[in-house]
Amino acid sequence: MNTIIISQFSNEAASKTKGLILREHIEKFLSANEECITVDFKGITRFASPFFNNSFSALALIYGFSVIRSIHLINIDEVGRMTYETSLSNAEMVSDHPEQINQINQIIENTPKKVML
Repeated sequence: MNTIIISQFSNEAASKTKGLILREHIEKFLSANEECITVDFKGITRFASPFFNNSFSALALIYGFSVIRSIHLINIDEVGRMTYETSLSNAEMVSDHPEQINQINQIIENTPKKVML
């Protein structure tokens, strides 16, 4: 079994940077045609979509959604699982409807950003 332990390189699953690191780890196994890949989230309690968008979802657009969904996620809480599923679902929708990408980008660009005072 090929297991990637998130806590060996991060204390969170929230940032784009950490998502890109995970992507590299997963891609090594995928490019070697490894079939049984596990990602262990033990000890991780912070989750955000940039992490999943830049790891699992980005790879799903390259290798296919069924390949990425076959990766086993262990020790991930409900919030993490929901964030993962939302990220993959959004990527799948964009993949299935590329003609809507301009509308999606316009919505994102026009969304007010939270300002910290």
